[in-house]
Amino acid sequence: MRKLLLMFMLALLLGAGGIWLLQQGRGYILISAGNTNIEMSIWVGALLYIVLSATLVWLLLLLRWLTDAGGIRQWWQSFSSARQVSKTAQGLLLYAEHDWQKASQLLSQSTEKSSMPVINLLFAARAAAENAEVEKARQLLERLKINHPNATFAADKLLAELLIVDEQFDDALLLLEGLHQEKPSDRAVLRLLADAYYLTADWSSLQKLLRDIKHYGALSKKAAANLELDGYSSLLMTFVPDLELTEGEQQAQLNDLWDLVPKSLRKKPELICAYVDALQKVNAGNKLQPLLTKALNNSWHADLVERFGELQTGSSENQLAVAEKWLPDHSQDADLLLALGRICRRAELLGKSRDYLSAAIKLNPCPQIYLELAELLDVMNDKTASAEMYRKGLLTGLDSDH
Repeated sequence: MRKLLLMFMLALLLGAGGIWLLQQGRGYILISAGNTNIEMSIWVGALLYIVLSATLVWLLLLLRWLTDAGGIRQWWQSFSSARQVSKTAQGLLLYAEHDWQKASQLLSQSTEKSSMPVINLLFAARAAAENAEVEKARQLLERLKINHPNATFAADKLLAELLIVDEQFDDALLLLEGLHQEKPSDRAVLRLLADAYYLTADWSSLQKLLRDIKHYGALSKKAAANLELDGYSSLLMTFVPDLELTEGEQQAQLNDLWDLVPKSLRKKPELICAYVDALQKVNAGNKLQPLLTKALNNSWHADLVERFGELQTGSSENQLAVAEKWLPDHSQDADLLLALGRICRRAELLGKSRDYLSAAIKLNPCPQIYLELAELLDVMNDKTASAEMYRKGLLTGLDSDH
């Protein structure tokens, strides 16, 4: 407050002094231009000179500011940047609307002046690929890698994805395995590798990858669980024993494979069915009935019932006794009745087999059960009834096709 008062008093004194000087001065300045004469005191001329000079200096400084970074140049740069951001946003909007051709064109053209050139080129390449312009997509990704080396990893990930879509699995796997070694925790690479292994039915490699997928959370818990179940089921279903090994060695080979399956999955019906099929490949039939019996007691499943019914054992009577214990709880289960019919037929209890199969048809009139009953009636020399079952089974099959 005191400084402001002093400045105010100083301004008053200077003003008063200036007025006094103007009044005291006897000299004058005469400016003549044609018929026009301008006359003023020397002090007024001096004051006018000072004011004009100060104004000129101020204008020069203003012009310099406007043409420097803080003025027109900065404004123009901001305006140009805003335009490029607007073009990028428009291109991304076109991408979201699946207008692939326009999106790729706009994003690639606005890359040079964009504040997000990597985003422009990545989505331009994606849009080109979606528009079936795979070669253009590759060129855009190469451009990205050359102009922005730090984005090479992201460009290669997208290229691998495009290769998978284009079913060039060998090239995709070569690229992805290199990326995985470079950055094992990258979730996108893990998902792409899983896709490539799944599509090429490389179940062994997929099984080795599952640990990383779960550890780094590359998939949701549900998706990871489904992939794990599919992977181990397929690994067992595609098991082929080494024919150069003895039967015991082949069974040991399968046991080693079964040991790889996590304990949490060993009670899954899908896994048990695949394991049962694999055990039959190595002639380990003595393990099948106890395994299936335990599995069905724990979890009732149609595929397990079917395998139990088809199981060839040394004692069909014992097998029948086990299956009939399930009947009170599953009397309306056509799959169990079909299994009982098959077991009775192998035990040469033909009348009982016919009864079970007839009951199964009432619950589920499908071609498979009609065929089973038709064959049984043929064995029983009831040719007319057998032919009728064949006819009904054929009609049922034709109806289901339509």
